[in-house]
Order: sequence, then C-alpha cells, then structure tokens
Amino acid sequence: MKKPSLADLEYGFAQYAEGYRPWPDRGVDWFVVSKLGALFPLKYSYGLATNQRPASYTTNQAKSAMRHLGFPYVSLKGQALTTKHFDAGVQASLKNPNERRKRLSSPSRPPIQYVVSQVIFSRNPDVVAEVLDRAAGICEACNKPAPFCRASDSSPYLEVHHIHMLAEGGLDTVENAIAVCPNCHRRAHYG
Repeated sequence: MKKPSLADLEYGFAQYAEGYRPWPDRGVDWFVVSKLGALFPLKYSYGLATNQRPASYTTNQAKSAMRHLGFPYVSLKGQALTTKHFDAGVQASLKNPNERRKRLSSPSRPPIQYVVSQVIFSRNPDVVAEVLDRAAGICEACNKPAPFCRASDSSPYLEVHHIHMLAEGGLDTVENAIAVCPNCHRRAHYG
C-alpha cells in the first residue's frame, strides 16, 4: 500500500474540492478533517492522494495513513447532514426528554463542520425592488404590516418569495413573486 505524503494529501483535498471525481462517489461514513477544518471523504481523499481506487484498500488502511500524517478523522454515521435529518433529530429528541438530558449531561464538544456545495440563483434586483414597492410594507400573504423596519434605512422588512420556486423551474419575474413577512415566508416553505 502506497503511503501518501502531506503534499499528496493536500493535493487530493484540492482535487476533491474542485469537483474531481475519477471514481463513483458512494455513501460515506468516515471523513478526514483538513488543516482548515473542512471535511473530506476519508477513503476518497486517500485514493486521490495515492492514485488508487478506493475499492483497492480498506477504510482502516486509509485511517492509519491519516493518523500517521496527523490528520484527524471522524465518523458521521447517523449524524444529521441535512436540514431534513436535523429536523427529524429534533423531533426524536422532543419525544424522549430523559435520553436527551442524559446526552446533554455529557461533556460538550465543538460541532462538526461540513463542506457544502450549493447552487445559488443570480436574482434580478429589479424584480425584488418592484415586488417590495408593490407591497408598500404590507405582507401579500397575511395582509398585515411588516413586523419591523430595517435598521439601515427604516424601510419595512418584507422578504420576496417566488410562488413557483426557482429551484423547480420558476421564473424570476414580478408575476411569480410576492412580498411576505418572515412568518409567512417560513409557512410557505415549511408549513
């Protein structure tokens, strides 16, 4: 088994961060923590650093190499990686207060950090301005005044919500947007 150098591993992290995936990405439980605190899949990072397919070595071999180079690794099996999983964890915790209090009595540790890739839409500021102007400080969902004013310019605080979400193919147009208070905006997404 090839032992990677520190430079090899840093190069592997950089390749992964840039989206290089020469092998299929599979479900991952173990992550290596980079010097900057970012998490990368343990076996995949080792494979990129050594130019070996992840199927050609074991997780324990990759862990041993990381330990030798001074990189910590963590198992995230069962951890909440998404908002959906986090919310399910909160609901489960609410149902069992005795277990929750037992877990809370353990020593605290810093939260695990995740590297997340995200698609962000480049929205048209004219659409936002026109929708906010149209609303004139009144939520277009509940018809109540904005709950507070911005500290920066004392304008009524409303959020622009796309009726047909951009992520689902909705257009960034005045006709597809409404100005809503934060409560109605949350209700539109989670209610």
